[in-house]
Amino acid sequence: MKLLGRARGGAVPEPLRSTAPACTMPAMQRLAFGILSIFCAACGPSMEPDRVKTPDEIIAEQEALGAEQMQKQNAASNDYDDSSVVTEEEKKRGWDARQAELEMHRAANSAESCPESVTEKAPKGRAAVTVTFSNDGHVKSATIADPYSEETAVGKCVLRAMKAVIVPAYQGAEQTLNWEIDLTGGKKSGPVGSDEAAQQ
Repeated sequence: MKLLGRARGGAVPEPLRSTAPACTMPAMQRLAFGILSIFCAACGPSMEPDRVKTPDEIIAEQEALGAEQMQKQNAASNDYDDSSVVTEEEKKRGWDARQAELEMHRAANSAESCPESVTEKAPKGRAAVTVTFSNDGHVKSATIADPYSEETAVGKCVLRAMKAVIVPAYQGAEQTLNWEIDLTGGKKSGPVGSDEAAQQ
């Protein structure tokens, strides 16, 4: 600031200088803006889309998480697959007569339709079948008595149905079952000596 007039003695004084400290307002403003910027960045919009996920997107996300979890489980178990290993409990299991009878009934139902499924004429009657099972549960052998021998189309059809039977694996001696297959259309097949087989 300049003085317009002359002071006594004719000297013009120097511009007046303020001896007060410089104003710190700009520094405080910078600090306030910095804090405000950090707050806005922390509380601002997220990187996720601002919309509701569709069911397909949710399912895809869940499937991806499930696949990742399965990979972790497989890695944790060293990819050891014991599905083909027979457990001690399975080895000790005995012959399951109920399950065997159930499977034999299923096969007998199929065998009962043999006279209608072959072109060869065959007498209507009852076929005596003997089925022997090995320890792994599969049929080891199957035979059929006359007049439906293995040489006839009906006999082959019946044996094919009975040889398809699989029962649970068991421990112990081979098991042999004797059944009568009703080829009259009466659907009364059953074990030899049972009420079903006895009714004609």
